[in-house]
Amino acid sequence: MTFIDLILRSFFSPKAVLDYVVKMKLDWQIVMEAVLFVCITNTLLTHTFNSFVFSASENQDNLLNPYIDLVLNKPFVLAIIEVTKLFFIAILLTYGGRLFSGFGSFLDILKGVVWIHFILIFINIGLFVVIQLNITFASYLVLLINFWIMWVLSECAVRTHGFKSTFRVFVVGILLLILVLALLIQLANGIGVNFLERVGSSA
Repeated sequence: MTFIDLILRSFFSPKAVLDYVVKMKLDWQIVMEAVLFVCITNTLLTHTFNSFVFSASENQDNLLNPYIDLVLNKPFVLAIIEVTKLFFIAILLTYGGRLFSGFGSFLDILKGVVWIHFILIFINIGLFVVIQLNITFASYLVLLINFWIMWVLSECAVRTHGFKSTFRVFVVGILLLILVLALLIQLANGIGVNFLERVGSSA
């Protein structure tokens, strides 16, 4: 498959593409370069798009102000978040799969996750255009995109760990993600960072 074929098929036949990507013989240096490229590109796009989306609410007192001050105005922080998110997903898929007797390696999982985030670059550009045309339709499209992301991540786990059912991995993955996020929130609350109180005080 050519590079363009890989990109196009990723939207409609992610299973075959991910199977091809995770089996590519790549060393750590090349994968890390891909990680940096994807994260930096997504950071630039997110910062640019958010500048357009939130520019109209800069002077309004709303719940988005902490996000605007901490992330939107600090691209370096946004880049760290992108890298952390990518590795968090790869770790979750790797060791979550091994809990169910999967045998996939972290490097193979990381290759699949990086490729998915590379495809998201094109999706986010298209989404930004749709937002400018019809914000209501874009909100439904965001839900569809999030479903697609969860599904292809499940496909990635199936390809690398040797599982049989993508649907089962999809359901277990959502439950595992909810559990991990709940533990992280509990940990944050334990060290004095209470998200609910911060939202309440900003309302």
